[in-house]
Amino acid sequence: MKVVLSVKASQQLINIFDYLEQTFSPATRKKFQTRIDRYIAAIKLLPLGFPESTIFPGCRKCVATRQTSIIYKVHDNVIEIVAILDNRRQP
Repeated sequence: MKVVLSVKASQQLINIFDYLEQTFSPATRKKFQTRIDRYIAAIKLLPLGFPESTIFPGCRKCVATRQTSIIYKVHDNVIEIVAILDNRRQP
């Protein structure tokens, strides 16, 4: 399956990367990026393996870290990541 990021998810990910790099370090950003990549690989391998979102109808939720969740939709041959959320805030 192919994985694509929505414009919104791309911007959210860039914002998180910038925040981590400016607040902590480039190494922290890289560590987070590696973790996100692993979870995206898990979603790709088992797209229906994560629970359905109660907030986003038709989507599933993968908790990547205590602070971050990946919200995605499964289409025929495409997994669309629609949002990357800060779990500490309301959507």
